[in-house]
Amino acid sequence: MFGTCCGAWLGMAELSKGWAGVVAALGVTTILGYGAIFYAFPILVPHVAAEFAVAPATLFGMFSIGLFLGGLLSSRFGGWLDRFGAPRVMTVCSAAVAALFAAMSVAPNLWVYGALVIPLEAISFMVLYDAAFAALALRVPKGTRQAITRLTLIGGFASTLFWPLTGWLAEAFGWRMTYLVFAGLHLLVALPLHGWIAALGRKPGIAAEEAPPAPDWPPVPPAQTRRAFWLLGASFALTGIVIAALGVHLVPVLLERGLGQTAYLIGMAMGPTQVLVRIVDATLWRGLHPLGVAIISGSAVVCAVLALLLPGSVALALAFAVLFGAGQGLASIVRGAVPLALFGTPGLGRRLGQLAGLRNVSAAAAPVLFAVAQQAIGLAATLWLSLVIALAGLALLWPLRKLAMPR
Repeated sequence: MFGTCCGAWLGMAELSKGWAGVVAALGVTTILGYGAIFYAFPILVPHVAAEFAVAPATLFGMFSIGLFLGGLLSSRFGGWLDRFGAPRVMTVCSAAVAALFAAMSVAPNLWVYGALVIPLEAISFMVLYDAAFAALALRVPKGTRQAITRLTLIGGFASTLFWPLTGWLAEAFGWRMTYLVFAGLHLLVALPLHGWIAALGRKPGIAAEEAPPAPDWPPVPPAQTRRAFWLLGASFALTGIVIAALGVHLVPVLLERGLGQTAYLIGMAMGPTQVLVRIVDATLWRGLHPLGVAIISGSAVVCAVLALLLPGSVALALAFAVLFGAGQGLASIVRGAVPLALFGTPGLGRRLGQLAGLRNVSAAAAPVLFAVAQQAIGLAATLWLSLVIALAGLALLWPLRKLAMPR
């Protein structure tokens, strides 16, 4: 990972002649953001809980509170992306993330630690995919959809890199030093890269064009914008509930289906599937309307839940992992590409923030609600409920398709 970061950093001068440099820089910072802020957290929880003598559930509760708060504030954060420019906001927030990680490394007790985790998760919107998508719309006005796909291809390696890295750092140096390393990565790598992207707009020859290029697809008629937004927001939220719930409970659900240790191997199929489906989107589907990709994503999630409901077998469990990985992998793309295609670039940051709010608030509660439902009505009934929710999210895309893709 360090070689990737340094190579991308040192190669910015050569890459800046095109938009590949912007995508590469945001790819590195996205890996650092998701890796340190999200994927590292569950790896470090046992170490932090042991030192503070608390149950791991307490720390996960703080994590969820931060996500919920971020969902409530994301609309305002999105407005900042429009007002100040996404790259500038990402630069400032990289400094804030570095400071929070540094403070977490010396937290004297649970309450101070929690008071730092909650704002870290809350402001994560401004250094992750949604902010990066807004930055791409600003710096790559032509071909933004392809740039988004390539960014998610790079970002998909965050878990692959940070799960083992975090485990090694925690075992070798402790969780406090691990957080200090994360602070250094955001201060010395993410912040300069975001600052470089922010500076591009002030350089001769790289500033935004006087007349923006024609959009790849005609936006929704102004009279239908409000309806289209709420259809999209509700669809994202409903599908996001299922993705968040099954993403957390994936291995326990497979274990309960009687797969034993095979459940872990099947779960590993999700990561490669996410990368593969993004490659397909970047090549075979690059001319497809993003809403069509969203329908494929929602359909894959529905079929994944159906595979779990059928009589258990290793083949069906593997089908679930592949379909779920495909739906989840495409969902990261469509959350940026679809709003851009439907509404255009004006006010994109605010809309991304509003959509993230709808998605994150529901997703923050989804894992807990799934566990409660499983205990109250059983796994089978909970999966049927999940299927209904996934179908509802998919169904909302069809009236939206008539608005966005009229024949």
